[in-house]
Amino acid sequence: MAEQHPLRDAGLAVSLLSVIPTPARWPEDGRTQVAGWFPAVGVLYGICGYGLIKLADLAGVTQRAPYVVAALVVAVWGLGSRLLHWDGLADVADGFWGSHEPVRRLEIMADSHTGAFGATAVAFIALLEVAAIGAIASTPHELPLLLVPVLSRFSATAAAWLGTPARPRGLGRSVLGHPTTLALIVGVAPLAGAIAGMWIGFHIVGLALGVFGLILAFAVPHVLSKRFGGATGDVMGASVLITEALLFAAFALVG
Repeated sequence: MAEQHPLRDAGLAVSLLSVIPTPARWPEDGRTQVAGWFPAVGVLYGICGYGLIKLADLAGVTQRAPYVVAALVVAVWGLGSRLLHWDGLADVADGFWGSHEPVRRLEIMADSHTGAFGATAVAFIALLEVAAIGAIASTPHELPLLLVPVLSRFSATAAAWLGTPARPRGLGRSVLGHPTTLALIVGVAPLAGAIAGMWIGFHIVGLALGVFGLILAFAVPHVLSKRFGGATGDVMGASVLITEALLFAAFALVG
């Protein structure tokens, strides 16, 4: 059995998906179980977003300007990840619509410049998130701010566990692979907690939204990966934001 390093992998997940520094270092052979810890990092983002909304409530500004508060939440989440997911979304959008050939799509995605497709995707997803979070913040039911980031980051985990690498090297290649039993437990535990929270907070509607979130977490990276001939770090980042925005929108509409 391969040697496991859960503390190292947890630290790598935190430093990869956030600005929080950790002493963890990538192993020389590149083999990790980092992806199993992505939903746990989503818990940190959920606490941050929920806490910001509650602080805005205490200050009495949420009801006056819910969409301004929502924009601040989205901005803090983005800056907290060094805009990693947003960069992935822009690159994936440019590659997704920029060519009919998978190899050329990968080349476009690797280009550091952002084209019209990427800029449009970033603007649309940002507007959708701000609108949905603003609508949620203006109600007494702010629990989705705590739970949705967990489900959305599981989409990157699903891409890593079920996908094949589109490139022989790169960030995506270093986290792809079937999970160990420990990684599976670590990844599923916060996910189960989030769905249980949806059930407790919203009953049957919450459970349905939890199932919808799971479907998105598996479907979004699958659709994107097929377009590029496999998964990449950009595909994982884009999957997180697309899943997150659509699930927030669903909560705003029916939650």
